[in-house]
Amino acid sequence: MIFSDVRINWHILLISFVLACGLWHTVTVRDRLEVQAEVTLNYRSMPEQLMILDGMLKSFTIQVRGPRELVKSLDTRMLTSAVDLSHLRRGTNVIALEAPLTIAESRALDVMRLVPNHLVLEAEDVLESTVPLEARFSDAELVHVLKAGNLQVAPASVSLRGPESAIKKMHNLRLDVPLDPTATGDYRLPLSVNTPPQVTALPGTVLVSYSVVDRRVVRELERTPILDAKHAPLYRVTPRKVTLALELPEGLDKNALEKIRVVIDAKDLPLSGSAEVTPVVELPKWARQVGPPVKLDVTKTGK
Repeated sequence: MIFSDVRINWHILLISFVLACGLWHTVTVRDRLEVQAEVTLNYRSMPEQLMILDGMLKSFTIQVRGPRELVKSLDTRMLTSAVDLSHLRRGTNVIALEAPLTIAESRALDVMRLVPNHLVLEAEDVLESTVPLEARFSDAELVHVLKAGNLQVAPASVSLRGPESAIKKMHNLRLDVPLDPTATGDYRLPLSVNTPPQVTALPGTVLVSYSVVDRRVVRELERTPILDAKHAPLYRVTPRKVTLALELPEGLDKNALEKIRVVIDAKDLPLSGSAEVTPVVELPKWARQVGPPVKLDVTKTGK
């Protein structure tokens, strides 16, 4: 009778063990979820005398595991982690990344992996230097055509601030000045100072002035419409010459004027009969058409 009762108890213990294992699996495995999320990096306490040249990241990936409901309730868009740069030194710095506080302080969440798990930051001393500006026109053709000169810039120098390796190489700073194709007389414009990456200039904008000798005038030029060699024998163009009214710099030479052409685009040609065609007037940047658009009568005469 006693052995029978013991046998029954073992059956109950076995069933209880199986149930407990199932419950453990449900709680610890089946109802746990693993997710990946982007963590935004916030940098703080950057030493003023140093500058980071390489290695900074905007974010890293974190892999988290925990109870399904808790993991689902995480707002992964709001995950941030702070990087303390107060101990940054010149040269190579290896800084370990940390999980966001909301995850790191949670006993129910496990951080499985950070990718990457550290930063490798290259830092350099910051230098300041005052260098002269070397202003020059950016378009040599326009300088010749417009007869531009008396180029000046105010202030004549700027203060540069940036990494030591870059600042030590900079004994002056080139300033490319764009020419306004319609400029005449004395001309002034504000111009931004362009610097290499991680180098800033103070002031960032300077005042540039120059003079254009020739005034602008309106002239009439006669041109023969041009049709490519393949189509020219097959079409008759009327009129044979057209007159263009153009605003130009006054002192242009013949070579400059030869750049102005009237061209008929082959795609505008009629397949048969006649059609009115508007040709393309090819103008250099310093010329502007002021008269009415040119119209041509084009007739197909061949096959």
